[in-house]
Amino acid sequence: MIKLEYNGFHANFNPVGAYLEDLQKDGTSIIRKSSDKNSTHGGAAVLFPFGNRIQNAEYYFNNKQYSLPENDGKNSIHGLVRELAFDSNSGDKFIEFSSHFKSMFYPGEAYIKIKYEITGNLFVTSFYVKSLTSIIPVEIGFHPYFNVHGSYSISYNSRMKKFNYKDVYFPDGSTVDVDYNGKELNKIPLDNCFYLDSTVILKDEKHSIRMVRKNMPYLVLYNGQYAGNDSIAVEPMTGIPDVYHNHVGLVTLEKNAEFVCSYSIEVI
Repeated sequence: MIKLEYNGFHANFNPVGAYLEDLQKDGTSIIRKSSDKNSTHGGAAVLFPFGNRIQNAEYYFNNKQYSLPENDGKNSIHGLVRELAFDSNSGDKFIEFSSHFKSMFYPGEAYIKIKYEITGNLFVTSFYVKSLTSIIPVEIGFHPYFNVHGSYSISYNSRMKKFNYKDVYFPDGSTVDVDYNGKELNKIPLDNCFYLDSTVILKDEKHSIRMVRKNMPYLVLYNGQYAGNDSIAVEPMTGIPDVYHNHVGLVTLEKNAEFVCSYSIEVI
């Protein structure tokens, strides 16, 4: 367990998965712990090199077929680094996890770095990736569960597009405009992906949290079984579910190419 404490923030991390286990601000729980030790049922898991489900746990890239671990029925979900032991480096205001990533399920090797940093009243999470050997497919996601009290809503200032799903789990790439601005989300069952290139404010009966994303224009909202009645997962993503097949938001990096994305949260 590694701790980071500064300016009223208190965060606990596990180097396995570069995982943020929980986050408090001035004694108030902002990101809650997992109740069953599954890293995608609480805290804020790091998702790489894909963020959500990949259908049938297989994909083609650069004219070659790859198989993935089946960990969601016949599908693969939430990337390949949640069980990876990262190296760590820390200072008064930050902690950084890094790894040379390679896998039998993946076409190339990459240097990856996840940095958590407190800047004033902002808690910033960033992801850096550099391709080391060949062209690679990249999707990055984070899976934070935010504590909420009573009714809660989100607000934003741009068009929100909801992806249509061809079945329960897999979008077909098409979208429909939706308006969730100010609506009570606790009354709406959510496990959906959206395009929303805007600051998002999550508001409940006690406080509000402002989330700003960079190079992560997609968002998954989830308030199902694992969220219970007291949290919602607001998940920044660089792409959408099944990205290796539909390619919506897929980042491809040539050898030596780099990509950085981040999200920040602020209690307001």
